[in-house]
Parts: sequence; structure tokens; C-alpha cells
Amino acid sequence: MTSEYDEEPSTSTPKGKLNCFLAARDVSPIRTSMMTPWEEAAGRTKRHYLRKARQVVFATLEEIAPNNSEMLFRAIKERQLDENDDTDCMLLEALTACYENASHWSSRIQILSIFADKVSFKTVQQWIPDITRYRYSIARHHLLLHGRGADISPQKHVRIKVPPEKLDHFLAFITSARVIQDLPFGEKTLKLSTTEIKIPNVIRNSIPEQIIQQYQSYCAETGFSSPLSRSSLCRILDVCSASTRTSLQGLDYFSAEGGKAFDDMVTVVDKLGDVYELGLTWSKEQIRKLKLAKRYFKSDYKVHVSSTSRVPDHCRPYALSLANDSNFTTTCNHQHDLVCDRCNLFPAVVQELELQVEKARIPHEDKEEMKFVVAQSKKNIEAWKAHILRFINQDEARLDILKAVDDNSVLVVLDWAMKFIPRKYRESQADWFGKRGLSWHISVALKKPPGKTLQTLTLVHVFQKSNQDSLYVLAVIDDVIEKLKTAIPGLKSVSFRQDNAGCYHSAATILGIHQLAVKHNVCVRMDFSDPQGGKGPCDRKAASIKNHMRSYLNSGHDISSAQDMKSAIESNGGVRGVATILCGPLTIPDPSPFPKWEGVSLINDIQFKTEEMKVWRAYDVGHGKSVPYSNFTQTKKTELPSLTKITDVPSTNLVFCEVTPRKCHVAKDKDTKTSADDDSSDADEDTLFTCPEDGCVKTFQRFSSLQKHLDGGRHKYALERESFLDKAMLRYAENLESGAASIVWQVEEIAEESKVPSIKMGWALKRVSTSRHRFNEKQKKYLIDIFLLGEQTGQKADASDVSKSMRKARNADGSLLFLSNEYLTSQQVNKVKQPDHRLCTLLQ
Repeated sequence: MTSEYDEEPSTSTPKGKLNCFLAARDVSPIRTSMMTPWEEAAGRTKRHYLRKARQVVFATLEEIAPNNSEMLFRAIKERQLDENDDTDCMLLEALTACYENASHWSSRIQILSIFADKVSFKTVQQWIPDITRYRYSIARHHLLLHGRGADISPQKHVRIKVPPEKLDHFLAFITSARVIQDLPFGEKTLKLSTTEIKIPNVIRNSIPEQIIQQYQSYCAETGFSSPLSRSSLCRILDVCSASTRTSLQGLDYFSAEGGKAFDDMVTVVDKLGDVYELGLTWSKEQIRKLKLAKRYFKSDYKVHVSSTSRVPDHCRPYALSLANDSNFTTTCNHQHDLVCDRCNLFPAVVQELELQVEKARIPHEDKEEMKFVVAQSKKNIEAWKAHILRFINQDEARLDILKAVDDNSVLVVLDWAMKFIPRKYRESQADWFGKRGLSWHISVALKKPPGKTLQTLTLVHVFQKSNQDSLYVLAVIDDVIEKLKTAIPGLKSVSFRQDNAGCYHSAATILGIHQLAVKHNVCVRMDFSDPQGGKGPCDRKAASIKNHMRSYLNSGHDISSAQDMKSAIESNGGVRGVATILCGPLTIPDPSPFPKWEGVSLINDIQFKTEEMKVWRAYDVGHGKSVPYSNFTQTKKTELPSLTKITDVPSTNLVFCEVTPRKCHVAKDKDTKTSADDDSSDADEDTLFTCPEDGCVKTFQRFSSLQKHLDGGRHKYALERESFLDKAMLRYAENLESGAASIVWQVEEIAEESKVPSIKMGWALKRVSTSRHRFNEKQKKYLIDIFLLGEQTGQKADASDVSKSMRKARNADGSLLFLSNEYLTSQQVNKVKQPDHRLCTLLQ
């Protein structure tokens, strides 16, 4: 039965009372109740109860809103739909926040695939303005292949035995410079079955899935047969832990300080919004702009920087020209009348913060601290921006030299490698402590004969003990030029490229290299990379040599001296293209000093001539300034030091090796035509190896192709998203090609000018260091007290904590101890932290 029949329901029951109400409204009473489940009832029964329910509902609505029952019923249904829409908006807002906070594109694909098939592209654009149709399509593709929000998990295979030689092969790969970057500090702990061991901290540049694919491609390329199974590789990567690529401390000072400055500004914005009642909406908008600006500096800003641009933030000659010196100024053939909307994000936020800090009712001590934090953050972020532009400009020198090198010229990259800590195969606890590192200098020579690929020769000078100063550098360069003349008998030109360490960027080294050029009868040029931006072939060679030495150590040998280090490098046939020289103490006939050169730290490019040097503050900016050698007067000519070589390298080993990728056989035909001046990334869709340079989008199918690109290739930068000007230019090109553009004539309006002040010429140049200010008595006493407290308690104070505590320190009467202009930054505090307990004397 589908219903229960009641002939005369009692008026005391709910149904009876409802029937009394219906009788008063001239509606037939409810005589039956539906007992069968709705989905099992017949169609006629459903229609009957639907009709009865409508009569009851509208009878009730007529009592509530006479003559408006239909409108009231429609409003009830619309309210229910609005509640559903509110729920959808909240879900989209939550997913958008997850998308924006994701740090890697693979994570964003997974998040976007959760709702990509449920929401149209136009709707997604309203929530995520930066999204492109390509990325939206990739997310839908991910949904079809792997599932909604699914992570790509590697296919597992089971293997019982792991041969030692295969394990060593994979470990050598994942500890190479392509996969990891060494950190000069920190340790990580590996938990074994019965104990724990500590290892140096490193950064892994790729996720495990990419590393496994790259390793399999590398094995196929090098002909290594039967590598480990996929599951074994996954387990090895899981237990051989490394840091993710987030920390920049110790790798790039400018980037680290710039990223920290953005975090400090976000803290100020949060404090203004929460504590001083500027509102959540205001703070969210400012934080959004700061995130966009930070992302822009980390990615697309490198793409926008160019040699000709009407935007002053992007134009290299404009940013690096010295306005009051024509020798270091390049006059652009265009106006700088355009504004980059993304470059102006950060200055606009700074202006807003400065304005709100002044207007808000904030206690004096908090206001002074906020002003200091905003000013210091602005300074650090602007320094980061200038560093990016200078880095790109100085890298052009390397690229131009590589284009020009031939059989009789060579580019040499110089660098002191991180000191090697002696190790023994079986080391006691007593031997582990109190070690002294071994100094070793790496010189990577690159040349490119006509019609051939890039060739390299690496010279490693190993010292038992050295000072790593200008005298040792000059002795090494003297030997490098001598070795290069042996390898290249017709050598005429040598271009040196090095970082800004004091042993290279000093008057002694520069003037000494001129004497070496005269001695060896070669033309010499020097180019310095931007500070904190000189990582290159030397670091990669050092990593390869370290891996080779590690294999020598694991085979049962000790590396406890410079002689052992040379033996380790030359073991098992040595490292391809590497020659090692064992050196002793320097021979210095007359230690008379070189003359001083005021402002030498501002010079970045030097060309040595017969009677003078031509110097530039920035590469290819201005025609250069001539500096005669006669300006550096000496009472007595300084004699150059000579290198004491305990074990030299045979001349037969000084051979340049070609960086030639091994070709793998591909079934389908490809267009293999490439430019002679630039290496091309592989066009195949299975490219696995990506360039580690931030912003470079080149990818390669072979590991050796990546090595060639890193040693001498040009980075190819591409936009992460299009700016306003980019969109305008693309639409302009589209309209010209299609010819379908139409316009509507209207009255011309004057555009509102940007409120951000225009940027001045030379804004990216390194500034002349101002006169040093001595610490006042309050600052000295405060630092001394903290130092002595740390000595007594054994708890060493952190420089950042000391800097922050200075802003809160108070006198006995409760007043602030320091003014805002007396605050010290963490860098200033670090400079006075000495191991000697006589800090009072050091601060004088």
C-alpha cells in the first residue's frame, strides 16, 4: 500500500488541526498519508501528493502574505539558490588562496585540476587574474590523465638486491652540481638502523620524480646498462635527505635580504591593519601587491631588462650610466617615458605605508620602529632589484667574449673553491676535531675554435696552506697563463672573469696582471661579475672533483694532505679535462707593496693597453675612462711572486676537451639546424633537464647538452605572465596581421600620471661607500653588555635578535634607550661579533 486512509481524523492531532485550517480556506482536507518511499511510488501517486502539497503551501502563504503568495514563494526559492551561490564563492575563494600560496607550478596544477572542469575559464580569470588559457588547459589535461587533484606517483617495481656499483653511480649523479647546490653552513642528520650520522647541508634543485627521469635519461645517454629500479631510486632519494630550494642565505646575499625585507613589510602591514584599525581589506590589498612585486623580481623582471627600453626600470644603459661623468654614460636614442605597472607595485606600497604610519595614531616608539623597518626594507629591496639588473649586464661580457674567442684567445674563469676538509677512510674521534682546510684554486679556460664546439681546460692548484690573497692569486694567474701558452702556442688574448673577492678586485691584483701581460706578451682583459652573482663553471667543476675524490675516499684511501688531494683527483684516470698542480709556499723576492687605487671597487671591466688601462663601471656603458699607468707612481718596481710547484702537470695533459653532447638515435626526423652563436634547447616533448638559472626556460633532453649550456650558453628568459604593456603589444601585432581592428572616435582624454616618482639615471650603479660612522657610547656599551652576558651564560646572542632588541631597549626611567637613527641592522651587529673576548677594544 502507498498510503494510509483516515476517515475522520481527530481534531486533536496535527493532521486534524491542519484539516480544520484547510476547511477554513475552502481547501479539501488531507485524507491519506504517503507511506511508500518517494522513489518507489507510482507517477500518479506522486502527482496527487504534489498537487495536495501545493494547495497546503499556498493556503499557508496566503495567510502570511495575502494576494502575494506567488511572490513570496518565488523569493523563498531564490534565497535557497543564493545560499548555494555563497557556498560556491567561499569554496572558490579557499581554492584561490591555496593556488596563490603554492610555491611550485606542479602544486598549482593539482589545485587547479580540482575545479577546472567545474568552472569556466572566464570565471576562473575573475578569481585568478594571472591565469592563462594554457595553464587552465594543462590543469584539465592533468585531471583527465591522473585524476582530480592527484599527485603524480612513480610506478613501483620490486628489486631484492642492489649492486654496489649501481648505487655509487646513482649517488654520484644526485650529488652533482646539476642536482644539488652546496651550502657553506649547516648539517643534516641521517637516521640509520642503529645510529645517526651528520652530513653537510645541501639544496636539491628538483623534485624526486624529475631527478629519477633525468637519471634514467642520463644512463641511456652515457650507456650505463641496467640502472636501479624506479622504486629503489625513490627509496634512496627519500632517505638521502636534502633541503628544499627555499633558503637563500649564504648563496645570494641580495636575494636573501630582499626576500626578508618583503616579509618585514608584510609584518608592518599586518600590524597596521590589526592593531591600529586600518582594516582587513586594506591590509589584504597591500599584502597582495607585495606578493606580486616579490614574484615579479624573482621571475619576470629578468625578462624585461634589456639594452633598449623606454621604461627606465628596464633600460640597462640608463640604469648604469653615471650622469656626471661622460666616460661612464651612454646616451639612449629613445625617451624613457613609459611606466611599468609591475615595477611600480612596490614603490606604491612604500608610499602608502609611509603615509599611513604618519597619519595613524601610533605610540611614538612603535612609529619610530615602523619607520626604520620600512626604510631599511625599501633599501634592501631596491638593492636586490639593482643587483638583478647589474648581474644581467655583467653576464653580457661573458657571452660577448665567448662569441669572440677563437684558436688564439681564451676566456678564463677564476675562483677559490671552498676549503677541502681532510678526511680519513677510518677516522677516530680525536682525528675528527681541530681540522684545517686545504686551499685549492680552480681556473676554467674556455675556447671555441671556428666550426667547433666549446672546449674547456680546468687547472687546479692545490696548497697545503695559503693566505688566499692577491699575492697567491697573481702567482696562480702567472702559472695559468704559462700553461695556456703551452697548450695554445699561438695564444694572443686572455680574458679573465672572476667574482668580487678582495683577492681579485684590488689594486695589487689589477696592476700585477698588467705586469704578467707584459711578461707573457699577451693582451689581457678583466671582467668582474656582480657581487654575490659570480657562480659559474668553477663551482660545477668543484662539485665534480669532490664527487671523484669521494669515490677515492670510499675505496679505502685517506685524503689528509695536499699530496693526497692531488692523488685523489688523478685517481682512476682523473677527471676529464682537469690538470692538477701541487704547490708549496710562495717565493716573494721583494714584498714591496703596490700603490693604492682610490675607487677600485667601483670598476668592473678593465682592458689593458700599452700605456694605459681603459676602465668601465658597467660593461658596455659609456666609452670608458683611460687611466695611464703613470698615475700609479712607485719608488721601486714591485717584483711579482712566483709559484713553488712541488709536482707539476706534464704538458701532454694540457689538452682542451670538447663539450659535445652524445647524440641518441631518434626515430622521427628533426630539424637539427642550430645557431652557431647560441645553443638551442631540445625541441622534443620529453626534455627532462631544465636550466637551474631563475627565469631561464631552456630545457634539454641530454645531460651533456645542459652542461654545455651552463658553461657557455646564453640563458633564455621568458615571461611567467604578461604585463599590461606586453598584452598591448600582442594585441597590436594581432590587429596588424588580421586587419580586422575597428575604432570608435571619441573625445581625447589626458591619462592620469603615475603618483610614483620617476627613477633617476644611474639608479642601479654601486654606490660609493660613505664615511664610516663610529659607534657612540650607548651602542658600544649595549653590545658589550650583551656579549659579556653571552660569555657568562654560554648562550650566544643572534645578530638579528640583538638588532630587534635595540628598538625596545629602555633606560631606567622607562624612556627609549636609542633613537631610530641609532638602530643597528643585523649586518652591522655581525661585523663586530669577534671570537676575541676583548670586544671593547675592537669597537674603539
